[in-house]
Amino acid sequence: MKTYLPNYFKLIGILFVVIAIIFSFIGEIDVHSESFIKSFTEGSNFARGLAGKSEITHPDPNINPNLTKETYNMYIMISLFFSISGFVLYLFSKEKIDDEYIQHIRLKSIFQSLLASWLIYAVVKLISSNYQLDGIYILQLQLIIYVIVFRHNKNVEFSEEEIALED
Repeated sequence: MKTYLPNYFKLIGILFVVIAIIFSFIGEIDVHSESFIKSFTEGSNFARGLAGKSEITHPDPNINPNLTKETYNMYIMISLFFSISGFVLYLFSKEKIDDEYIQHIRLKSIFQSLLASWLIYAVVKLISSNYQLDGIYILQLQLIIYVIVFRHNKNVEFSEEEIALED
């Protein structure tokens, strides 16, 4: 017997993913601010070079981080927890119409997402062999790909079914 969560858990899962995105942005605030300053300086220097003006220097090459390493790791772990929890809630929620056909699409999507995520992992490893990818990120990648593939398969299957009914 297959038991799924009620359909409204999809919305709770989406809310968890949005919370995860917010925590991820908060955790990466130092990276964003440093990247902004660097790109602003480089863009400004490029424009000044075209105009024949002298270049400006980076305002402060040693920017003090807003977050400590421990706080950064805490925000990233909270983000991963909410993200994976949200995707799992979304994954195990019923569809409004949940029949054997939807179960077939789910199974097909799980297989395709597993294959796609490991293919992406293999390509990343081939491009950069020293790139470390933790298992938790592979799991998150599989869940993200599953949601995308399931929605795509469901839309394609039902649009083909509607076309067949019209003929």
